[in-house]
Amino acid sequence: MKNVLNLCFVFLISCVGSAQRMQQVYIDHPDINKACLQFLTSEKSASGENEKIMLDTLYKISEHNIRETYLTGQIVYVPEAGEGKHLHLNKDGKLEYYRIKYETLHAKEGTEFFCAERLRLDLEKKFQSTSAKLRKNPLDLKARQELEANLESYLKFSNAVQGKSQVVRNFLFFSLGKYMKGDQGLPISPCEFTQKILNPITIATSGLTDADSKLAWAANIQIFTAYELGFTMAGYCK
Repeated sequence: MKNVLNLCFVFLISCVGSAQRMQQVYIDHPDINKACLQFLTSEKSASGENEKIMLDTLYKISEHNIRETYLTGQIVYVPEAGEGKHLHLNKDGKLEYYRIKYETLHAKEGTEFFCAERLRLDLEKKFQSTSAKLRKNPLDLKARQELEANLESYLKFSNAVQGKSQVVRNFLFFSLGKYMKGDQGLPISPCEFTQKILNPITIATSGLTDADSKLAWAANIQIFTAYELGFTMAGYCK
């Protein structure tokens, strides 16, 4: 059965002639996130048969000899807000980029970008879901545990995109500004946050040359440290 599916895939991609369109075919596949994380870490095996088929599919798409244009967005510094911005969830639950930018990517890099975008979408939804629970009840123990789980997922994601192109590593950037106005809850645990976030920041900014992106990161790092310091001084962190 697996060989039949693989033959069908090869036939389909040869007809479609677009890695990007093939990626969109699987955008809502139930195993896409697990397969994407494995693909980004160069893992070749999967625990389940369906996951293995999805992983093999991603590898086949990435081997397609084509370059295509992707909407990648761009990290920017916004003086009025005093912070950097990259993306957010729109009312339909989809990612929207603060500044539109298109880049031409080879199929492998394009598949890495597709996977990173899918995983970041999942993370953003988790951040917002947990924040909504904490906004309703700041003492919700289960939501507090979700905070730690969200951060662990983010750290795992950062390791997966290490060594990838800048457009892929840009997904490690996120803004805490909207959560610090007191009406949206906490997206992540503030305790020992700076220490935990150091490696992802290093991964994200390694080789960064864009001046606007550098300024955005610098502003948000200040927000990160102030975020943790405030909660530590208030006795929230042990």
